[in-house]
Amino acid sequence: MKHVYDAICFFYIFLPHGHTHAYKPVRAAVLGLTLMLWLFGTGVRAQSGERGSISGTVKDLFGNPVAGASVRVAQTGVVSDPNGRFVLSIVAAGKVSLEVSAVGFASQRHALSVSKGEDLRFDILLTDTSTQLDEVAVTGKSENQLKIEEIRTSGFNANVIDIKTYNNMTTDINQVLKRTTGVLIRESGGMGSDFSFRINGLAGKIYIDDVPMDQYGNSMTLNNIPVNLVDRVEVYKGVVPAHLGSDAMGGAVNIITKQRTRKFLDVSQSYGSFNTWQTAVSGGIRDKKTGLKFRTSAYYNHSDNNYLMYSDPRYEVLLKEVRKDPETNDFRAVTVDKARRFHDRYWSAMGEAEVGFEKVKWADWFTVGLTYSQNMKQIQTGATINAVRGGYWTENRYIMPTIKYRKENFVVRGLYANLYGNYSRGRDNIRDTARYVYDWSGKWVANAGGTPLEEISNKIVDDSYAARANFNYYLDKAFNHSLNLNYTFASTRRRTYNLMETDPERLETSGLPKRLGKHIVGLSWQGQWLDKRLIGVLSAKYYGMDMQVSVDERTFDNTGKPTGGQIVSRQNFYGYPSASLALRYRLTPDLGVKGSMERGYNLPETTALFGDGRFVLSNYDLTPERSDNFNAGLYYNHFIGDHFVNFEAGAFYRNSQNYIISQILSDNVHSQSRNVPGVKLYGFEAEARYGYKDLINLSVNGTLDKALDSWKYTDSTRSQVSLTYNEQLPNRPWIYGNANLTLSKRDLAGKNSRLQFSYLYQYIHWFYLTWAKLGSPSSLNFVPTQTIHTAILTYSWKKDLYNISFEARNFTDERAYDNFRLQKPGRAFYVKFRFSIM
Repeated sequence: MKHVYDAICFFYIFLPHGHTHAYKPVRAAVLGLTLMLWLFGTGVRAQSGERGSISGTVKDLFGNPVAGASVRVAQTGVVSDPNGRFVLSIVAAGKVSLEVSAVGFASQRHALSVSKGEDLRFDILLTDTSTQLDEVAVTGKSENQLKIEEIRTSGFNANVIDIKTYNNMTTDINQVLKRTTGVLIRESGGMGSDFSFRINGLAGKIYIDDVPMDQYGNSMTLNNIPVNLVDRVEVYKGVVPAHLGSDAMGGAVNIITKQRTRKFLDVSQSYGSFNTWQTAVSGGIRDKKTGLKFRTSAYYNHSDNNYLMYSDPRYEVLLKEVRKDPETNDFRAVTVDKARRFHDRYWSAMGEAEVGFEKVKWADWFTVGLTYSQNMKQIQTGATINAVRGGYWTENRYIMPTIKYRKENFVVRGLYANLYGNYSRGRDNIRDTARYVYDWSGKWVANAGGTPLEEISNKIVDDSYAARANFNYYLDKAFNHSLNLNYTFASTRRRTYNLMETDPERLETSGLPKRLGKHIVGLSWQGQWLDKRLIGVLSAKYYGMDMQVSVDERTFDNTGKPTGGQIVSRQNFYGYPSASLALRYRLTPDLGVKGSMERGYNLPETTALFGDGRFVLSNYDLTPERSDNFNAGLYYNHFIGDHFVNFEAGAFYRNSQNYIISQILSDNVHSQSRNVPGVKLYGFEAEARYGYKDLINLSVNGTLDKALDSWKYTDSTRSQVSLTYNEQLPNRPWIYGNANLTLSKRDLAGKNSRLQFSYLYQYIHWFYLTWAKLGSPSSLNFVPTQTIHTAILTYSWKKDLYNISFEARNFTDERAYDNFRLQKPGRAFYVKFRFSIM
């Protein structure tokens, strides 16, 4: 126990002492946990003198850990964790009978002798058995399902989405996340369109297998990752586990791809409206004797995105075409009722391969991998529908080698190491070959003054390095207390070249380097008390960001020779300490409460600082945003016979400074990120689920998410009160929700078959595009209330080996808007075939 007390003292001493009032609750919690641990430790020592304990690992005949196995002595029982480990604490000394059982394995009983105070090590080897299970039986829990339960009942305010539910749908991870409480994703169009992502109103960080997704280049984003490559999605709100090394204040999303210790293969192909194709393949193989493994995944997406757009004068959504007036022979812009998008094709492809060893003596996991991706994207509009494009397109190529290493009992017993590193190079080509603007008929229109537009041809080259080192050390044999140290480093060097430049010197200097470096160090302590009813995670972090930019401020004469000015460099460094605390207490086996608080920072991304070479302009003065975050919630899970009921609810409060928003500029084409001095956010969210056997599954959720301008004064003398003080921020939804109903029946259309029907409903309440206080209600622009309905019918046969599904998305053809009234696709139909050996 002394190691635990030392760890607590370390956290207490090294908590930041600046802004002391903000950390008083954290220090009070540390002292309270110390007292609780001392009292609990005293009680345990008083009992353990007359008793002993049994610990070990449950494995199958191939040496693979068996998760979810029941291990009991008399009335005391535990379940093995995802690594097959178990600890039976405070077992009566003497001869005992150890009973072990797991679905799919023969039950065992072992006669053991435990001495007083002894920690008996006993490993268990289970043998297979054939078990016939019907639809009522519980078939045991996979490692993925156990991880889902572990996160849901942890101290973190988190949702976990089991992607198995969506495997037969024609959808991507974006569409799945949109149905999660507290998550707001806003898209500017169809497949491959730009999007923004927030959790509880603040920027969220996205990870793929614990690696930041921005390390994967532009070809791999939330709205093109097929669900068939993914096992689960973890959504953390507010406080984020230390091993992610997150710098996002709102929280983080961690996408866990499919990993198996056996052979597996999943292949799917879909086709639908707007000439949309989606192909996904994932598979792997492992030699059980040598541990040698190979895994690969790939996808291809394509869509013309040529859906219909509609004018709606009520919301100032006006599609214009230039037509000749038959009376005056003059050309003028007129509003048309509808028009089809004509320059919005998108395709993307990705291939990934890993080879290495798993579960060998020197490594639990060691792989080297290579990822290559490519995409092409035509751009129909700028930041609004008023800027119509006919020749604008971008292309991206990206390559990334990786290395991963994981090992339990690394160097010393109880120390877990997780190491990762990569290098990547991405190249973007940005072109606009059109010399004229276009209207919604798809035809070019003469420019004002008759002067053709200049062609655009830019090349952006990003060279990036990333590394993460994570170490977790268990402080006791019962795995109740652990220390976690995490260090994350990322650096991106960008060069942007103007390929239309004819002067060789100016062409080269157009690629002056820009560099962004981030360092995040985190140390956390996790403890469990009161028979694991109380769980606490205390963390301290340090955020560092270094930005360097070279800018050419020279002037040139007509011959291209410099006449004055110079190339100047500027550098900004930001460093911030922070701390967080997350607690969970299980009141009953079914009911628990959670709470967390932190001071977090969001370090600006490369695009926000340097622009994207297209419509997002650079802002070198953008600073990190800071927020004090508080979360509270409860959960309830209960079985009543074959019925299952689940309810989760939570509230959050965020006090943010230097809040980063994206602002449309006066040309209605470009946008730029900027800081808002102060914003307060608060809200509530709730979700209820009901299930009956595997026949019925119903879920309903809703979120209220308000953001208010909290910066009262507009001048340094604090005498001029802002007109928008305490007003809600415009152009952001604040009430939204979802409902899902799934009906499923096995053997209805043949033996070993399954027929399933799913209905999905999405609701977004109307919201203002501009400040509600500035202007009369009748003059304010707003985005209307939207309700989206989707229906899916799936048929599976040969025990889910073959699957075919039919999907009608937005079948009521609702007018769906998002960012700045940019219209999204209407009614669409899809069919998907999937073959799966999992």
